[in-house]
Amino acid sequence: MQLATIDREKLSPELQQSLANFEVNRDAYIALQNRYTEVMQENQRLTQKAAELEGQANRTDASWNAQGKSGSIEQSKINDEIERSAQLRKDAQELRFTAEARAGIPNSLIIQVAEARLKLVGVPGSINKLFQQDLLEQALKQGGTLEILLELFTLSHAVMLKSLAEHDVVLSRCNSQHARQMKIQELTWIALGKKLEQLFDGAEKETQAPTLAAMPPAVPKEAAVDNTAALLKLKRTIAAS
Repeated sequence: MQLATIDREKLSPELQQSLANFEVNRDAYIALQNRYTEVMQENQRLTQKAAELEGQANRTDASWNAQGKSGSIEQSKINDEIERSAQLRKDAQELRFTAEARAGIPNSLIIQVAEARLKLVGVPGSINKLFQQDLLEQALKQGGTLEILLELFTLSHAVMLKSLAEHDVVLSRCNSQHARQMKIQELTWIALGKKLEQLFDGAEKETQAPTLAAMPPAVPKEAAVDNTAALLKLKRTIAAS
């Protein structure tokens, strides 16, 4: 069984439906994120362009002032520069008015993005848990798996029964024969686990279980809420701003 191989057609109907619902909501969330990013970038562009025009106007004013005082430029050219500076400031002001008129759009989108995100929170974990549980069941039912595991446990248990003296202190605390047998069983599993850990030699740290769903990352300046209380707080904050 290959963990990296995912056949969606073999998923249970329940899991297929959960995954389909998640993907619809995920795509809607990403679309809102993209819209929010576009709006923020456009507002930033307008503000930056306005600042650039105002900077040009200031430099123009400084230039004709200096030249006017030195007498090295004709009055008609000074008038042209004054007119150019005024137009630059007018254009900058128009851009700022446009940016101000759009100021409410990001706030509205912030709420929409947050609401869309909240529909997804916890869903990938739930879907992946069901998926991984199903894969585990499939793996355990593979031909030969039960026999190998049973053989490993039987041998480990046999070794444990011949090593009870090493665990005399722990076993002496058992107040019944049943408790003693249960403790021996527990010690057997612990010993077997250590053997498997030695066999893996760290490989288990590099091997990841496959997943079906993943939470999209938040975009810059997004209010990434993860619960209803956080969403309500966000709404109150925006309403008060």
